[in-house]
Parts: sequence; structure tokens; C-alpha cells
Amino acid sequence: MHTKSDDEFEDGDFDDHDDANDFGLDVSSLASELTDELVRYWGDRWRIEEENKAICVNLSLTAALNKLPGKWLDAACQANRLVLQGERCQSRRAKVTALVACLTSEDELRRCVAELPPRARSALRRVMDNGGWMRLAELTRDFGSMDGDGWFWDEEPPTSCLGELRRRALLFVGRTSRTKDGKLGKRMFKVAVVPRDIRALLLSVLSEMPTGAEEWAVLAQRLTTPADALNDAIAAARSYYDALGLQLPLMQSDVEDFLRYVSRCGFDPVMAWLGVEIFLMFIETQLHEIQSLDDLCGYHISELASSFIDTSFIQRWTLDERRNLIDLVCFLYDRLYERGRVLAETRDEVRSACARLVSGKRKLNLIRRPPPLGGELVFIRLNPNTGREERYTFNHQRLLMVWAGAFDHDWRTMLRVCDTVPSGARKKVLIHDLIALEPDICDLLISQADEEDFDRAILWFYEDRLLELSAW
Repeated sequence: MHTKSDDEFEDGDFDDHDDANDFGLDVSSLASELTDELVRYWGDRWRIEEENKAICVNLSLTAALNKLPGKWLDAACQANRLVLQGERCQSRRAKVTALVACLTSEDELRRCVAELPPRARSALRRVMDNGGWMRLAELTRDFGSMDGDGWFWDEEPPTSCLGELRRRALLFVGRTSRTKDGKLGKRMFKVAVVPRDIRALLLSVLSEMPTGAEEWAVLAQRLTTPADALNDAIAAARSYYDALGLQLPLMQSDVEDFLRYVSRCGFDPVMAWLGVEIFLMFIETQLHEIQSLDDLCGYHISELASSFIDTSFIQRWTLDERRNLIDLVCFLYDRLYERGRVLAETRDEVRSACARLVSGKRKLNLIRRPPPLGGELVFIRLNPNTGREERYTFNHQRLLMVWAGAFDHDWRTMLRVCDTVPSGARKKVLIHDLIALEPDICDLLISQADEEDFDRAILWFYEDRLLELSAW
């Protein structure tokens, strides 16, 4: 859903872009029927699609708001404390008019900027120092990515630094080929833009406020003692678990104990929490495999320090940063063993894997997963119609690839062919599990497969027996 480079938008009338139905999907159905993981996946996908649209680097505030998705427009009204009552006031035009009036008022804009977190205010200052717009890659390099900000900002506000600015309608993201000298370049690239008609007022408001360095100096004064740093780390951990909504094998009590232990050892508990939070995020994505602390394997730690952080963060991690994360996991499992939370065999395996991973001079010595046997769990969901938990394995994934790659999405023909292949009866049973699946879930289950994966799956279907053992 990309827009051509000559479609940059400016003031005028635009079609409503109220929600993710623009992408051909029923959001209300998704939100009620799919798992939280799928909602997050599609939310980020829709957000990225929106960011890939063309944008004018000197757009007006009205034009920018007219083009916002409806859920983001509602979030901007909420963030700027606008209460619109009555049916007429709920129209897109009324919301845009109210937001323009708010953000072009010096007092309201000053309040809005003053309420920003210091880091978000620093990011806004950076854009203004660059003339009101700049390449997004340069901004995210210093202020972090927007991964995980999703789509439903009226219900779940974005949590990234730049997301704070976008939710308040102070910053807009899109693609342009316009260079700093005003000419059109040969390639499109993403930019972050402050609307032109609030730039002068923003510069005036920002000049009244402390710079980023001064703000962080004030923050640093509050963290002059280890006790202050520990309290902040534990508060952050508690907030994370309060918002979690599911049970993780690494419990809140484990994390709080580890942070206190880190502090007693003379290390920074705030930095330790940042690493633990990444580890917890990884466990969330691997709950189908890591259901207890003793389920952690060497290849999990390898994937955490390589593919997981590469796909979760736009900013590239250095080798030393990856090694620090691995060392943190090793340190954490040593402490968990001391408290009797993991077996000695687990602690030893984690130590061995961590030592192997960091032993390379110029790169990590990655640990590969053993080849799958077929029974490995790859996806779990709660069926919205029956309320029952459904589990899908690597064998299901293979059959989906065969269905898409060899049978052109024709289940009937595939079922008939099952009569002529090894383990055909059992493959039929798994196919019946898949037939009722929504197309979106089928697409998700095979979204990461490449051409070789499809070829291997087809060969397996015709020549190999179905095994339900698991190597993971």
C-alpha cells in the first residue's frame, strides 16, 4: 500500500483513513478473536504501512491531521486533553479543527511540550534544530525505534520516545525523496516532520525550557545513591509485570531478587533491568517452548542475542552489547541456581552456552537449533468460538507449506493425495486441524518460510513418515 513519490499530501480534502479496515481486515474481529501476539504483529504491520506513505516535508498541521488514521486522531485528542461532546463534535473535521486550535495556541503548546518526557523533548529539539524535519534513521539511531508501538493508540498509547511525540500530533512520519536543498532525489527515504505552521511557536516554547543535557543532569542528581537506582529499577520491573497480563516462568520475585543482588555486587541495577526486560520480552515470544526456567537452551540464548534483537530493534547492536546481554543471562541463571529456582544441569548448560557464544573474537559463535522432528510446538491460540486452547506444531507448518506450494490452496485434492503418501492417515488428521484456521493465521504460520523450506516440506509430504517427537 505504498504511495508514489509525486503523491505528497498537503492541505485539502482527503478520504477518511479511520482504521485498519483500509488494509482489508476486520479490526473488531481481530481484536476479539486473535491472540494478543497476532494483534501486536498486525498492529506494527499497519503502523509501518502508514509510515511508508508519502509525506511533504513542509506540510501544514491541518494536512497532517487530515491524513491521520482515525485511531491516531482520537489518541491525539486524548493526549492533548480535548473533550469533544455531542454527535457533531465527534466528526473527523471537528477533531482536526480542535487539535489545530490547541496546538497553535502558545499556552496549550507550552503545556503539551512541558508534559513530554525529557528524552522525547530532546528528540523534538533535535528535529527542530534540523529545520523541522530530518531523516528518520538518524533520529531513531539516537532515540530508539518505534517497534511495538502498534496501531491502536487510542487504547494502548505508543511507548517509544518518538511515539510520545507522534501521539501528541507534534511529529509525523512518512517517505519522501526531497533533499535538504529542496530538490527531488532518486530514492525515497523515511523522514520525521514537524508541521511547518507550528515550528516557530515550538522554537519559542523550547527556548524557555531546559536543554536535554540540563534535564538529564537533574535526573542524574536523583540517582546519586545506589538505593535510588535500585528503587527505580524495581519500580520499572513492577510496572512491567503489572501490565503483562500473563504468567512468565521468570517471576517478578525472581527479578526483584536479582536486581537487589546486582546492586549488592556493585553493579547498576537500572542497566541490569534493561537487559532483563529484553530477556523477558524474548521469553514472551517463546512461551510455547520455555514454559519453565529449566527449558532455556543454548540455542535460545543464541537467538536472543542475534535474531531477536536484530528484529526487535532498528538500531544495530554492537558485538560488545550482545556479549553484555549474554553475560547478564549467565549471571541471572547463576543467581537463580543459588535460590534453588533452576537445576544444576540447567545452570551448567547456560554457562557452557554463554561461554561458547562470547568466545569468538569478531562475532558470536552462534548455536543452531537441532533439526526439527515434527512435533515441535510453533503456535498456540485460544479458539474464540470454543474457548479451547489449540496447539500447532512444525508438522502443521509443513502441511500449510505443502497446501500453499504444491496444491494451490486446495485442501480437497491434498486430502485425496494423502491416501498415497507415508503416514497419510495421520497427515489427514492434522490437515483437518488446519482447514478451519483463518487465512491470517495460516499466512502468519508460514510467513518466515523461504523457497527451500517449501521444497523440503513438499519432499517430506510425499516421501517421509510423520513424526510427533520434538527436538526442541
